Amino acid sequence: MGLQYIGVLIPFVGLSIPIVAIILSYKQKTQKNKIRGLELQKEILDLEIEKQNSKMKLLEEENKKYDKIINEEIYGK
Repeated sequence: MGLQYIGVLIPFVGLSIPIVAIILSYKQKTQKNKIRGLELQKEILDLEIEKQNSKMKLLEEENKKYDKIINEEIYGK
């Protein structure tokens, strides 16, 4: 009776190995895609920060220009 179970168990184990390999491969690809997505989000955020820094520099330059105009009007320099 125990030999019958071994006869059924061997094909089951033989089939389960490729299935496990396929599942693990799929999970690995899914995780790589998630990592790539996060890397792209980080790049987008870095570019957004760079854009905001550029805007800030432009505003600072404009502010200096207006400060100079105001100071010239007040102090006549």
